Amino acid sequence: MSNDSIIEYGYDLGEISCQPCSVKINAHILAVEINDFQNSKTSGRARSRAIPNILHLLDHVDKHRVQANFYITPDLLKDFPEIVSLVSSRGHEIGICLDFAHNKCSSNFAELKDELTLITDNHFLGVMFKGNPRGTPHYLQKLAASGYRYCIFETPPKIIRLKDNIINITFQDSSKITAFTPSKSDLAGIKIGFGQSGKLRLFPLWFLRRCLREFDRKSIPAVLNFPLWEFDRHIPRQGINPISSVKNYGNLTWAEFKLTRLLLEFDFVKIPQIMAQISEIDE
Repeated sequence: MSNDSIIEYGYDLGEISCQPCSVKINAHILAVEINDFQNSKTSGRARSRAIPNILHLLDHVDKHRVQANFYITPDLLKDFPEIVSLVSSRGHEIGICLDFAHNKCSSNFAELKDELTLITDNHFLGVMFKGNPRGTPHYLQKLAASGYRYCIFETPPKIIRLKDNIINITFQDSSKITAFTPSKSDLAGIKIGFGQSGKLRLFPLWFLRRCLREFDRKSIPAVLNFPLWEFDRHIPRQGINPISSVKNYGNLTWAEFKLTRLLLEFDFVKIPQIMAQISEIDE
């Protein structure tokens, strides 16, 4: 594999340099993926539940005075641009979700950025990566060159070997992008990822609390990802096998309760607030 297609933790490989960010803050990152994939598979886009779901979740986080981060897929941005206005008007972060797991994503990142900035004045525009696309460093470089400031990986690709939650990636053309990865916690010597999509719904509340308290003690922001549809207990179910049913819909009725308890107990911030600290450290 050539140097320009590898990111190695702590080393310069060809055109890419990775350095960990030592941000100290007793608050965490709530990253919400605005994706209608689950519902569109069963009822079609004409019956999208994205608008009522986003309104419900916005009311919920606003009630608890929490700042959240939302990432909308290009398809939903095209179909429902008002979602961006809704999120932005409530004072939350809004970015793009690139769902490589289920869709062929457009690589015209500059155009997507322009569409967002027409609706909202966002200086720390970021993206969420779903799936592990080939040529991830190439995508990251294009994002950085297009003016995106950060990205969140739902599942870190194998070519990115990180010991830190947050790293700065610098390319040969001096463009930079900050990468956030889902958080992991140590349980009996085993690293368990609790920040990936689905973990908020599937993991017990005591374990999620334990993980966030651990990060609080270290003053490190944990990253919690979850898709918007997991906040919808009335989502139409697909006729699938029992194992897949548990994976896709298990604990769906408890997701809102667990999120509420976490919002009451822990602080959550927008990523631009953390990016501002990173900029100060770099200076």
